[in-house]
Amino acid sequence: MQPRIQRPAPGSSPRDEDCVQLTSDSLHDLASPINQLCSISDLMLKRCQGALDDESKTLLGYLQDAANRLQNLMSGLRSYMQVAGSAPVFRRSDGNALLAGAVAMLQHTIEQNGARITQDRLPELWCDPSQITYVLAGLIENAIKFRGEGPPEIHVGAVSQKKSWVLFVRDNGMGIDSRYASRIFGAFSRIQKDEYPGAGVGLTIAKGVIERHGGQIWVESELGQGATFFLELPKAKRDNQAVA
Repeated sequence: MQPRIQRPAPGSSPRDEDCVQLTSDSLHDLASPINQLCSISDLMLKRCQGALDDESKTLLGYLQDAANRLQNLMSGLRSYMQVAGSAPVFRRSDGNALLAGAVAMLQHTIEQNGARITQDRLPELWCDPSQITYVLAGLIENAIKFRGEGPPEIHVGAVSQKKSWVLFVRDNGMGIDSRYASRIFGAFSRIQKDEYPGAGVGLTIAKGVIERHGGQIWVESELGQGATFFLELPKAKRDNQAVA
């Protein structure tokens, strides 16, 4: 069953101009001291293990955990730079092939969690195929990560609008409190910070990609009722788009 398309109100999600602009050089400058901090904390823990009292071991463990979280955030920033930070190169692409590529990327995770992926026939899309494949894979991976009590069930479909296609990814997972529906697209935003690992940039990347395509992304969800993510993509070429 196709969902009803209800776009979010303007201004309900973070704007690109509100985001920090990073360069490869600044990313390297950030990564270097973080990597040093991780190496030093690991070395101290190995060399001084027998000489430390319980309180010192606990404090050093906190330092090590903080350093590892910083490394995780840097990994997320690199992913953002590589995907959302790159200008899309457009061409006509078979949506079914893009979804197949996304599923192939996650095959081990899908099998490990007993996830079931179903789909409607998807249309031909005007897009950067590698970027849209990345977005679809990210949404499917999130649906598996934030699963409900039963095996993950994920359905991908599309609804035709006058000037755009709206793809949707629907799951039976734990759902999202409606209060956080726009917040989850912000950089490093993680609603369940301790239970689930990750840098919290996956949906930020998806938002950046879709907006560079001239579309928008939003979610409709309730706690315990699963979630449906919508990706709107224009059907036709727009001005100043790089073409493969």
